[in-house]
Amino acid sequence: MCPQKLDIDSPDNDLILQRVIDNLDYDVLDGICFTGGESLLKMKFIEQVVQNAPERIFITILTNGTIMPSEVILKSSRCKLCVPVYAPYDELHNVMTGSSAFYKVIENLMKISQYETLIELRFVMTKLNVSCLEEYARFVWRNLPFVQDVAFMGMELTAEAHKNKDELWINPKEYVPALQKAVAYLDLCGVTAWIYNLPLCLFDEPYRKFVVKSISPWKVRYLPKCAECRMKSDCGGMFFSDLKEFWEIIQNE
Repeated sequence: MCPQKLDIDSPDNDLILQRVIDNLDYDVLDGICFTGGESLLKMKFIEQVVQNAPERIFITILTNGTIMPSEVILKSSRCKLCVPVYAPYDELHNVMTGSSAFYKVIENLMKISQYETLIELRFVMTKLNVSCLEEYARFVWRNLPFVQDVAFMGMELTAEAHKNKDELWINPKEYVPALQKAVAYLDLCGVTAWIYNLPLCLFDEPYRKFVVKSISPWKVRYLPKCAECRMKSDCGGMFFSDLKEFWEIIQNE
């Protein structure tokens, strides 16, 4: 369900990454995000930024949780690890990731929690796992209460995700009631919960405070109907790749 093409690394990737890092202008940056593939395969580059960037710069690292970060990363309180955990049990998580790493991820999260590094869990909502949203919230509170926040994320239908659309895509309106209950449960337990990549109008008013304008500016789109909406300026819209699906939802109402 990855929204990026599965490209093959070229021999020059490390050289390009080193040049980018060497030329970062920290004076104009508030934060830096390492994404992937698997970011921690490039551990030495992340360490360079952690060691050289001013303390005010927040560093976000997206990782599948199977690789333990180095001590340099773990001892930095301005680093956050964003780790996908797609289900409250091993079989479903492993199916969705194409691996058998669920218990390794949970073990590593337990180890990471002993350090200063912040942890965000990420749950991408698909046809495969939305039935366990409320169970997932209870799982997080009972087993991983040390995480700083949980991000529930709408799908981006590009690349691999688009190829597997029939297996993965589900009308968000079908899972929003369960999502609202999951977010409310975590909030009640003191775990910060966020909803990414979905428009405000899907949610009841009390839950809109959890919805984040998360889609990158060059990817975000709105339906013609949105032009009349008084909440548009506060709404994160939808991915350009999901526009057809949201249009069909509106048409079928």
